[in-house]
Amino acid sequence: MNLMIKKLIALAALAPSLALAGCVASAHAQEQAPRHLVTIAPISPSPSPDVASPAATGIVDTVLVDVYPGKTFKSKHGCGCTVPGSKQEMFPAGTPAILVKITLTGEWKPSQGDQTTQAVTGLSLGDTKFDGRPERAVLDIADGPRAAATAGLPWLPAGLFAGHHDWTIPNEQGRSFAAVWYLPPGVDRLLLTVDIPSEGMPNDLIVPLPADAVRASNPGGE
Repeated sequence: MNLMIKKLIALAALAPSLALAGCVASAHAQEQAPRHLVTIAPISPSPSPDVASPAATGIVDTVLVDVYPGKTFKSKHGCGCTVPGSKQEMFPAGTPAILVKITLTGEWKPSQGDQTTQAVTGLSLGDTKFDGRPERAVLDIADGPRAAATAGLPWLPAGLFAGHHDWTIPNEQGRSFAAVWYLPPGVDRLLLTVDIPSEGMPNDLIVPLPADAVRASNPGGE
């Protein structure tokens, strides 16, 4: 019995040392354990500003047409055309002109199966007018091609498809070209007619002109 009591006393005396050893071992184990790194996801960059919305949009059967009026500038050359019944030049040098970007995008429809392009051969803008004006809009063919090149765009549809007998555009991918028209006085809307022979009837789009074009087309405007 005395022997048993002596053993219990001895164990009680060792208890603090064993507990301390356990703490040290535990701390040591924590130091040796691999640390789990927390991966912080990089901050997503802010989305880039939206591309300017088109001023007018229309569909000619399987072709989406988006229209973006661009820079207004004073022409360096006159049109060489005259006012009906007069020898006066209709649009002399210094007349304001507006660059218009036109984007074509192929639109697939179920009846076309797996077709990936749309035909736009012969596309023209010939019946385009300005709202309130009886005559057709007059292209600035003197300064227009240079203005289009400065904007990084082909001049008119023929420039977009230069050297190609058949004109095609891919589905869901826009292709753009530019046209430049002289601005008659007192106008605020372009009546754009897009005629694609393979697509049926021409599509007429009403294109509001930007404020600088409206100011420039009014007497005394700049």
